[in-house]
Amino acid sequence: MAFTPPGKLTVGPDGRLTGDAKIAYNSPWPCANGSWGSGAMNGAVMHTMESDLPQCVAWFNNPASQASAHFGIAEDGTIHQFGPVGKGWIAWAQMAGNTAWYSIEHADAGNPDHPLTDAQLTASAQLLECLSAFAGFPLQVADTPDAKGYGVHYMGGQAWGGHTCPDLPPYHVRSRQRPEIIARAKAVRNPPPPPPPPPAWQAQALALATELSVLLGQHQAA
Repeated sequence: MAFTPPGKLTVGPDGRLTGDAKIAYNSPWPCANGSWGSGAMNGAVMHTMESDLPQCVAWFNNPASQASAHFGIAEDGTIHQFGPVGKGWIAWAQMAGNTAWYSIEHADAGNPDHPLTDAQLTASAQLLECLSAFAGFPLQVADTPDAKGYGVHYMGGQAWGGHTCPDLPPYHVRSRQRPEIIARAKAVRNPPPPPPPPPAWQAQALALATELSVLLGQHQAA
């Protein structure tokens, strides 16, 4: 089935994203597990929750966790925003990479090798397109901290916590879904033009066929 791009998301004056998606905003706003002082952003980092969205939200709102992210995406595509974009808020997601990368968590029902759902792919694409347009980084795969684009947690090595997130080797199921997310993000940014209207003769033929069908029905009824 061909992908039909949804509408774009935009960053409001208060740093909250709005647009053609189901978006929830953290309470308290912003998430207490965070700080201030970020500047230019290199891109976004894919993370996995190892849980569902409600569990992730509860954990990030627990001061004992000392962890957070900019966004979380449920398997049904619901987006949860933990803090503002463009206001210098820093999520505590990937240690040395916190100040220069947005972080996007994805629900996985406790299985990091569970592929992202179609709804998650689309929501992630909308987020990526919006953040790319806002911060000016390219819509491309990033596999090292000195690159720009859509990266993964494990690319930062020990400086980023030494994790395998967002998936497990050797298959890296979720990491390998980034090209599809990027393709959808590009379609969100530049949606295909609508199909041309049918030619006049086709509409005339349809009208004539409808008229003949009515006449035939009347004749049979008589």
